[in-house]
Amino acid sequence: MRVPNLASIFELLEITQPPSDSVTGRNLQFALLNYTSPPLPEAIEATPEAFRANKTIDAARALDAAGFCVGDAAEENAHACQIKFVPADYDDATDESLRSSVGVIFFGGALVDPRGYSPLMRLLSDTYGLPVSVPIFESDMSFKFGTCETGRLAQAQTAFPLVSKWIFVGHSLGGIAAFNDVWAMAERNETDAIGGLVLLAAYIRQDFGCGMTNFSGSEWDWLPFASVSASEDGIVNATNFAAGQDLLPAGSPKFLNETIEGGNHGGFGSYDYSEREVLLNQTDGNATITNEEQQQQTAFIISNTANMTESGVLLSQDEKTPEVESANSLGSPSVYPSVFPTEVHDNDNTPSGAISLLGPMSGCIVLIAMVMVFDAIIMDHGVFFS
Repeated sequence: MRVPNLASIFELLEITQPPSDSVTGRNLQFALLNYTSPPLPEAIEATPEAFRANKTIDAARALDAAGFCVGDAAEENAHACQIKFVPADYDDATDESLRSSVGVIFFGGALVDPRGYSPLMRLLSDTYGLPVSVPIFESDMSFKFGTCETGRLAQAQTAFPLVSKWIFVGHSLGGIAAFNDVWAMAERNETDAIGGLVLLAAYIRQDFGCGMTNFSGSEWDWLPFASVSASEDGIVNATNFAAGQDLLPAGSPKFLNETIEGGNHGGFGSYDYSEREVLLNQTDGNATITNEEQQQQTAFIISNTANMTESGVLLSQDEKTPEVESANSLGSPSVYPSVFPTEVHDNDNTPSGAISLLGPMSGCIVLIAMVMVFDAIIMDHGVFFS
């Protein structure tokens, strides 16, 4: 296998503009992968207290790197390998019918701290009553090249045993993880737990994961499916995204194809994008709406997908306006509550741009192996990063 070089790394990231001189001179095959976009302060505040500290996230990343978040060790480490967003009074409800039987498992974009999506997850849990699992991955890469499935649903099921149907949601590269999980389960005829699929700034591609994934046939009409884009997205390859539309269940009565006007790629989360512009030469489009507004619309679309799972009813366009009380069976209020707690805890939660794995030496070994795998793949393919 040939030694990875700067050009191939930028090809992997679908960067068309040449990097600046300051970036060219850096040893990016190591520095680039030892980076993750940190959560904004409001995202830290929206994160469950147990996972606000960097050291807790680092420990979870290390567990995944060691293989302890899947397989035989998955149940034992379910509490440590995922961030749980539990709806209010969910654990204390004496009437199980008051608990949603539909949950969300969310896969974040590449090189994005999972806490960067906490405000969106709070909307799903606190506004729409949906239990949410956010798996934590080594190096914040929810899709692992050379695999067909994440294997992380089992931990979500352990965390929320009353949830019978799961909406698989993925942002950017996380969308590849989400649709490959659904495809792999369906190939095994294990569809009972599949409640829906939502792609955020992502598209179906057949060169990674399970291979010739194609959801366009009528045999997928049973699956609630939403494809969500943002009008000012400056990251997703527009040509590839358009080509991916042919692989979506466009004729299904349970298919939603939504564009959030004024939103951009990073607005699906709440993370610091500034270093990506310097290190990856990626520049997102200029949003004309706030992250909160984009995430409110996104949460409603995900909730709508969950609603189709439970009742088979698709909400009308008028009911998709956040300020109007919806007919959603999950009970969204007419006014969105604040998703940011006012209490601040004094702990190790300063956002960091670097991932701490198992120590400097083992971290280098892991990163070298990752880059060599990446370089082998990108001889023929490119992939978008968040």
